[in-house]
Amino acid sequence: MTMPKTEGASGFGSGYTPEQFSRALGQLEAWARGYIQSLPERAVDQHPAPGETLARLDAHPPQIGEGMALWDRAGDELRSTIEPGLVHWQSPNFFAYFPCSSSLPGVMGELASAVLNVNGMLWSTSPSATELEMRVLDWCAELFGLPEQFRFDAPGSKGGGCIQGTASEGVLAALCAARKRMVDTGRDRSSMCIYTSDQAHSSIVKAAMVAGLADGPDDRSRVRLIPTDSMLRMDVTALLDAIKQDQFSGLTPCMVSTTQGTTSTGAFDPLGRIGEHLSGMPESKRPWLHVDAAWAGVAAVCEEHRRVLDGVQHADSLCINPHKWMMTNFDCDLFWVRDRVALTSAMSITPAYLRNEQSDSGQVLDYRDWHVPLGRSMRALKLWWVIRYFGRDGLAAHIRQHERLAWRFEQYVENEPRLRLVFERTLGLVCFVVQGDDDRTRRLIETVNRRGRVMVSHTRVPIGSETRWVARVAVGSSFASEQSIGRLIEEIDAVLPEVVE
Repeated sequence: MTMPKTEGASGFGSGYTPEQFSRALGQLEAWARGYIQSLPERAVDQHPAPGETLARLDAHPPQIGEGMALWDRAGDELRSTIEPGLVHWQSPNFFAYFPCSSSLPGVMGELASAVLNVNGMLWSTSPSATELEMRVLDWCAELFGLPEQFRFDAPGSKGGGCIQGTASEGVLAALCAARKRMVDTGRDRSSMCIYTSDQAHSSIVKAAMVAGLADGPDDRSRVRLIPTDSMLRMDVTALLDAIKQDQFSGLTPCMVSTTQGTTSTGAFDPLGRIGEHLSGMPESKRPWLHVDAAWAGVAAVCEEHRRVLDGVQHADSLCINPHKWMMTNFDCDLFWVRDRVALTSAMSITPAYLRNEQSDSGQVLDYRDWHVPLGRSMRALKLWWVIRYFGRDGLAAHIRQHERLAWRFEQYVENEPRLRLVFERTLGLVCFVVQGDDDRTRRLIETVNRRGRVMVSHTRVPIGSETRWVARVAVGSSFASEQSIGRLIEEIDAVLPEVVE
């Protein structure tokens, strides 16, 4: 065997010294401080043309590394090369989609996790990573008032939780567990169907595609999109009829996914009624019940909003995203199951190189068996610090403040004769239209966003007998304030005359 080449190996090392870390961090800290200070006044979106950022980037990688000199210009390069092509999701003037929240302890937790840079795939590869995550998931279950069946520390509990990247990963894990449970009862995989509302997040259909239950986004042979009522909540009678019809046809109802706070309008499916009906079915025929509370679930930290999870005691799995509304930097999805063996039996595979004494003993938990990826970062650290920094009271105050800001905007819409609320405000989400022709709402959204000072988003949903454009204002930025709501109102006032002329 020949000796490896040593050319270039005596330059600067691959690792770093404490002094180098301090110097680099100082340079980036100066940039970060300036960026945060600029957020209230900078354009949320500068609308770059496709390829603009590519044109600012070198076409080829460097032959010789820049070393520590990189950090001397990193801040300037971020400002000149990267920032112009970003939508600034941390801006207090960002009201689109559901914002990605953040906080000082969240940022510091990301930094600490990056420095530690462990792989928590097995208990044995970093015991603290696994056990911290277990404890933090139990903390969150307590904060949200979840039933004991979802906690590790509850006597007799078979459940527990983990951190996934997004709710999309969570629903895929749930579907894999649901499919395996039905296979174990002798059902043919090709007969399995899943059910969700026609207002559910697209991740449900994508999970069906990945799991082999749909050939594409429009394949409805085994994906049932259940119609909704006038408030865009799943129609329970239609759901039960669909399940009965499929059973009569020899198909296997595999999973029902409800949404507690839909993306478009914040609608809540009648989880309690659905859960009661499913719980009354024979165990061997009962479909898995998954609950998507990715956005609204965090509100359960407030006692007055515990109702957002009414009926969750019937669920087999549940997801809530702290990265949406709990000041925990992206990405962080909490995923709980009532029966962890039902999940791990669908995900576990143990090659020789992963076998170890602790796992074989059955006394430890290996999170690699809870999702598709093998490797996993220490995401629990940032959430641990967020909870400790703010406490239950601080987290609840954050939610209530955003509700007050959304209420202020709701009052503006109600008092502006050219606008109309189409649904009652849900927590921090306000949905409205421009009076008159449907195209006016589309033009309002596009014109407001083109100006760049604030950003809102759109959806298209059935309102009465029509499918209409609807403007969405979601208050969720950690930096949102009375001033940013005032700016939003100013921007809408400025463009309304042009839109309604």
